[in-house]
Amino acid sequence: MTNVLDISLAGSDHSLSSAYLASILPSLAEHYQLSVDDLLRDAGLPVDVLLQSQTMVPLADALKVFLSILAQTGDSGLGFEVGRQVRPRSYQVLGYAILASATLHEAIERLIGFEKLAGNIGVSEMQENGDTVRLRWQCPVTGEPARHLNEAAVTGWITFGRQLLSDAPQPSRVCFTHQAPVDTQRYLDYFQCPVEFSADFNGVEFSAEYLSLPLKSADPGLSEMMQREAKLKMAEYDNHTNLGAVVRREIYLLFVEGEPTLEKVAKRLGLAERTLQSRLRKQGLSFQIIVENLRRTLADIYLLDRRLSLTEISLLLGFSEQSSFTRAFRRWHAENPAQARQRMR
Repeated sequence: MTNVLDISLAGSDHSLSSAYLASILPSLAEHYQLSVDDLLRDAGLPVDVLLQSQTMVPLADALKVFLSILAQTGDSGLGFEVGRQVRPRSYQVLGYAILASATLHEAIERLIGFEKLAGNIGVSEMQENGDTVRLRWQCPVTGEPARHLNEAAVTGWITFGRQLLSDAPQPSRVCFTHQAPVDTQRYLDYFQCPVEFSADFNGVEFSAEYLSLPLKSADPGLSEMMQREAKLKMAEYDNHTNLGAVVRREIYLLFVEGEPTLEKVAKRLGLAERTLQSRLRKQGLSFQIIVENLRRTLADIYLLDRRLSLTEISLLLGFSEQSSFTRAFRRWHAENPAQARQRMR
């Protein structure tokens, strides 16, 4: 993961559940001997975000946490290490719906059907071809971050699968589309099967016979209940959770025109200003806080681009003058933008 994120990520609807972060970040930080609180502060996230199990964290903000780890460790296998920390609670309702499934086939179907509950990042797909099954992960994110997202997703599948099956069999092969890292031995040691880099897909292949394997945690009664709960959560996600992401995207697009306002965003969404404000309030969201958080995320990314002057960054963030940007930046980081840029060197 390079030190510069694709700026469009900040205005996208890609997100990661805070439950996932809360599940993997403590053990990941312990693995690297880092402080969780420091990592969250570096990313501009509130420390209590890990306690907000129903929150979706914008992907650009979540990636800043992992960028901080990468900056301190230089570990090209960061995504692999993330995937090794996955537990059922990482996926909340989805995780428990999978745990209660009768067979591996049913578990995979639930993963595919409800994966947005864990994060709106990529799409899983199962392809059955004779006696072989291919589980693919397709991530729309490009560039260096995709490497780590792909490794985290695929490694997470295998980590979780081993918790579902007694004497879990090994896959036939694990594949990644990116180039091989310098150290491939840890991948081979962990997956216990051939690992292919520069492959034509991200995912895993295994024998079709595995699909009928029973899960050791199968529970018919709980399975039906968790299936219903997952369906309700998906409907809630589609109807409501996307609102914050949609508003964030519109604010991002409005920055080029200057200060984004609730009135402008409501108009772009075809809503009355009061209606939008009410819907945001019901979800515990504040328009001004969304603007503030997005500006902070963008500022951190823009400062890494040496081609941009501080005046240009101010305009890109919708500030009418550089002094307004400087005051806001001091509020976020207790230093001015010039000092931060020098430190980032």
